[in-house]
Amino acid sequence: MVSALLGVALMLFVFAQAAVTRSSGQSAADAAALAAAQEARDQLFDDFFDAIGEDGDDDPGDILDGDGFENGSACDAAARLADRNNADIAACGRATDGVGFTVAVETRDTVGESLIPGTESQTARAEATAVIAGACALRTNEEDRVELECEDAPDWDFDPGDQNPDEGERPEPRDLFDVHLED
Repeated sequence: MVSALLGVALMLFVFAQAAVTRSSGQSAADAAALAAAQEARDQLFDDFFDAIGEDGDDDPGDILDGDGFENGSACDAAARLADRNNADIAACGRATDGVGFTVAVETRDTVGESLIPGTESQTARAEATAVIAGACALRTNEEDRVELECEDAPDWDFDPGDQNPDEGERPEPRDLFDVHLED
């Protein structure tokens, strides 16, 4: 009877170890996906200011909708965050529905040795998707100023040609784009 209870307790311990490893993998995937989306958001922000400047070829309204970011540096940012969380990137790419990134990771930690054979090399794999949502709309302005109407933030009105704006006069990337994990 005692050995049966001990066996059950050890089995529960193995399941707990597996759950911790899986949770660690999910945390790494979440962090990596958010890092990729934030990197892409920062690129979109820079592209937006290029587009409203004199050399801009892109439509700033399209950029505010999330069009035009690249995968390269975003997936590099995802890999750095996965590495900090003791995981490796298994896949990184644009999200299938929406603007953002889906990242899959595999943990470097294993479940560990136990009564169940094979757990000593068993890692966890997890996936997360982070999306980028435009938070502002570009309003037309007859003067040489940019006006942005934002949902959950203050509206912006500034001169894009001002090379030395006062602090707080121009939006930050987080003001123009919302980054969050997809449910």
